[in-house]
Amino acid sequence: MTSGERNQAQRYIRSIQRSLAQLEGLVKEIQGHAPEPRPHDPRSELLEQIHLAGAMEQRQLFRLLDQRDMNHTWIGAQVGAEYLDMWHAADGKTFYRVTPRAVRELHLGQLASAATYANLSESAFGDDWQSAEDSVYDRL
Repeated sequence: MTSGERNQAQRYIRSIQRSLAQLEGLVKEIQGHAPEPRPHDPRSELLEQIHLAGAMEQRQLFRLLDQRDMNHTWIGAQVGAEYLDMWHAADGKTFYRVTPRAVRELHLGQLASAATYANLSESAFGDDWQSAEDSVYDRL
């Protein structure tokens, strides 16, 4: 290898190293913005159910708490933490809904979205697998 070829190879290697460093920086930046999966806990599960329902009447929420052997004071703790909003309807019933803060901090609603997309993908993949275009490969 001549010195010119050696110099050119070294330039290519440095260029690859710079590109790799930039790529690593981008990956780290993306990972910094990605929400960490939250551990499964009864609070998040209940807040997720309320979020998906849009709002929940107090008696229904009491039933869910009772099914999990959780104290009804849980509701007050969530209101105090600003994860639940409470309001009284004209008929005297009390309703609860999840706050934007809870959605943002606990990443509520994302699990359901992921499951929905997974189901859509499975059906599309199955349809494609059985397509006329795919059958060409079956005969090879």
